[in-house]
Amino acid sequence: MGTTRRRSAGGAWAWTATAAVLLATLLFLPGCPPGDGGNTNGNGNTNGNGNANDNTPGDSGLTGKFVGANACRTCHGAVHATWLETLHATALETLEAIGSDVDPCLACHTVGYGEEGGFVDRHTTNSLAGVQCENCHGPGKDHIDHIGDPAFWPDVSIAAQVCGNCHTGAHHPNFDQWQESGHAGIQEDVIADLLEGGTFVNTCGVCHSGDVFVAARVNGETVPEDYFAGMTAEDLNPITCAVCHDPHAQTGNAAEPDEGRDFQLRFPDTAEPTASTAVADASNPDRFNLCGQCHHSRGRVWTSTTRGPHHSVQANMTIGEMPVPDGTAALVPAAASIHQMLSLQCTNCHMYRQDFESEVAPAISGHTFEVDYDACVACHQFPEAKVNTIQAEIQAALDGIADRLGDPAQWEYSAEGGPDETVQATLADEIKQVRFLYHYVLGDGSLGVHNPTYIRAIVAKADVILTSIGR
Repeated sequence: MGTTRRRSAGGAWAWTATAAVLLATLLFLPGCPPGDGGNTNGNGNTNGNGNANDNTPGDSGLTGKFVGANACRTCHGAVHATWLETLHATALETLEAIGSDVDPCLACHTVGYGEEGGFVDRHTTNSLAGVQCENCHGPGKDHIDHIGDPAFWPDVSIAAQVCGNCHTGAHHPNFDQWQESGHAGIQEDVIADLLEGGTFVNTCGVCHSGDVFVAARVNGETVPEDYFAGMTAEDLNPITCAVCHDPHAQTGNAAEPDEGRDFQLRFPDTAEPTASTAVADASNPDRFNLCGQCHHSRGRVWTSTTRGPHHSVQANMTIGEMPVPDGTAALVPAAASIHQMLSLQCTNCHMYRQDFESEVAPAISGHTFEVDYDACVACHQFPEAKVNTIQAEIQAALDGIADRLGDPAQWEYSAEGGPDETVQATLADEIKQVRFLYHYVLGDGSLGVHNPTYIRAIVAKADVILTSIGR
């Protein structure tokens, strides 16, 4: 069987893959609270025969619409084998170990609990224990009964709600916090308009559309430019869970996972590329860590005239590199940030996590991707004050550069309110270089924090160039 891409019932693109297993893959933070210890058989349920003490695993009650992962294994053995190594496969054991295998926890640690034909207990429906194929795909009996009919193939979607059905609430608020993040939407109306119109799919789309990212970067597909023609922004999946997390397997890409965990990251948590001035290197996602798959240069250099650096150069800035036209000298010497040396790199500050303590102090999943200063106190006594100081310094330097450049209509990029392309060609190289340096710092977005030494060198270089031309 090949891989078929089709639309889900909601209109968003989805992938029906050779694997009939797509599991929700957000981080497993500490789950349900311990049980009350009052269960006679350790799982809070009686078996189908009413014998509360007989917990011998069995499937006498497995007669409904749910079939269990073993039934999927017949055709999808490879995916089944990798799923067995994930924490989803042993999700019920996780509850049992802490005495929490009770309602309502069972709804997210078994298949179909509370539904007709779903998990009841170990004795009668043991094959439905754990988080399996049908948690994400829905009941599989119709598919098995009509194995060759595409109309009955399970619907596969990368929509965040697939994971959010369970990864929500005070104990594991991954979905809730992701909804507050910039990843949760097609951030800019212009990007949504471009994608709706079926253009710029392989440029803007790769990092602004989860559908395109999974198709192009994960599945290696050639994505046609009319991929989303006729669709609206509401039909598009943004940067959802399955963009960063592998739904089917442990990957070993987490730098320092908690004991027994893996996080199933699609790309390595950390990377240590050597700084380069080559455009091909600066725009090559294969050099960077998970976040750098999108947060990297789009190849613009100081000779570009239409637009400046994209607001995505965080990976380049952290390792202290800046692309220049081929065969030309670096504008600023490379200087890696000390933050690149952190054990988790971007994750250290942008994905601070904290276990559930109480309803008043719920878990923090880190999926807003906003910096939590609690993550910085190990190195900085007053991190917020330090950040404010650096950012005020760099913002003042940028304001000074803009003032010395003068009226933006005379020097800005043509697509950003500057003169047309004809006038752009007549601008002095020094002006082009300074505006590129200026926008490179703005594009990083941290105002100096990602790499203070390198960013100070950038604004200092801009000062030197401006002084050389009497500005």
